[in-house]
Amino acid sequence: MSDAMSDPSKWDPSLDAVAAAPKHHKVLFENERLRVLEVTLEPHDEEPVHHHRWPSIFVLDQIKPPAVDISPEGARLPPNRDVFRALEEWDGNGCLVVHMALQPAGRVLNESDQTVHGIRIEMKNSV
Repeated sequence: MSDAMSDPSKWDPSLDAVAAAPKHHKVLFENERLRVLEVTLEPHDEEPVHHHRWPSIFVLDQIKPPAVDISPEGARLPPNRDVFRALEEWDGNGCLVVHMALQPAGRVLNESDQTVHGIRIEMKNSV
């Protein structure tokens, strides 16, 4: 991994989730320590390429497989990112709560017939 990829402070600010994918990421609250996003992805919709430079807690109150991680170049990735591993193990009851690592540039495709909806709490001072 290049130095620029391993240092989120060097990630392209135009690819921040709110800037690059505003249809899917709405800021509900922000201060110097936290940013709280409402995340929505309609059925069969794909987000634009974006990143999340801060670790977060993602509380999903609506999600149904299949959802697919896609590289910036368009390759379908194996379900090895934290949210996809958690989704595979989830029993579908209640909310799915996932501790998310930093997320380099990529995108998600919702292949299901249900809208993905959740709240993502990003912790700014942890980087």
